[in-house]
Amino acid sequence: MNNDKSAIQVIAGAARCPEYSPSMVKALMKKLETNEKAFALLMNVTPSTVCLWTTGAARPCSMARRLMQIYESGPEIVSKIAGERCPEKGDRLTSETKEQTAPCRK
Repeated sequence: MNNDKSAIQVIAGAARCPEYSPSMVKALMKKLETNEKAFALLMNVTPSTVCLWTTGAARPCSMARRLMQIYESGPEIVSKIAGERCPEKGDRLTSETKEQTAPCRK
C-alpha cells in the first residue's frame, strides 16, 4: 500500500505546472537565448501568441505551460529538438533561428 501511495504522490507532484506569468515567459526566453520569433517556433505557436503571453494579454494554455516547464528544467532539450549535437555546455538555437525580429508592442 505504501508503494501505491508514493506512486500517486509522485504523479500528483509531476502534474503541478507553473502558471507562467509574462515575466516568467520572458525569463525563459532569456534563459534559452531566444527572441519572440524563435520562441514561437519552439513552442509551435505564432509570434503574435508569444507577444500576447509576454504582455499579459493572454495566458499560455496548459499544454504550452507544460512545454515551458520542460524547457525550463532541461534547456539542453532545445538543441536535441533542433537536431544539433548537445555538447556538455549545451547549445542554444542556431544563429539562423535566432534572427533578429522587432519586439512586440505593448
